[in-house]
Amino acid sequence: MLYFIKRIVVWLRRARYSRGFGVQSPWAYKFIRYVVNEHYPYYKYKQLDRQVYGLDKRTRKLCKFYFRLANFQQPYTFIDCYPASQCYKIYVNAGCRKTQYYKVTEDILQEECVRLFSEAGGHSMVRIPIAQNCRALVDKALDFLPSSSVLVIENIKRDKEAEEYWSALISDSRTGVSFDLYYCGVVFLNREMVKQDYIVNF
Repeated sequence: MLYFIKRIVVWLRRARYSRGFGVQSPWAYKFIRYVVNEHYPYYKYKQLDRQVYGLDKRTRKLCKFYFRLANFQQPYTFIDCYPASQCYKIYVNAGCRKTQYYKVTEDILQEECVRLFSEAGGHSMVRIPIAQNCRALVDKALDFLPSSSVLVIENIKRDKEAEEYWSALISDSRTGVSFDLYYCGVVFLNREMVKQDYIVNF
């Protein structure tokens, strides 16, 4: 019940940012319309609902978005940082079967992180929740990932500190186009496109 109340409040606050309304960039509009807010009932969803059970509404919503993002991005690698379960791996691999999965835990060595990001390959996806050690991890990702990669940062609206960090991240010279989905932020590292942050009613 609490999730639905919060969801309604967030939706009302962001109503004017629905489905790409007012977005001038054709690329950004397509991403918002057909990846972020695509409502097509993919046949895989029902299969995945049965395969991955016990998820709360917010996590399931993110899982389905990661499925669509993987389908769009076709990543060579998905690097999942501090995951609580295998749910994201399952949804991403359903969206792109060729994707190689790597998990980053809190006790991983810095050298191993650098190696993972350096060898991630083209169009890779990296998921990092805002947590205690996330800043150093994000910095390494920005320094070593190829420019065709995309970062997904979760919990960007968790508190004031998280919001300030998100603002600093999208202003960083190493990042490109970004999308504020409230529950997570999506940052593309391709700096050839005009840098802009889009607020989206997700």
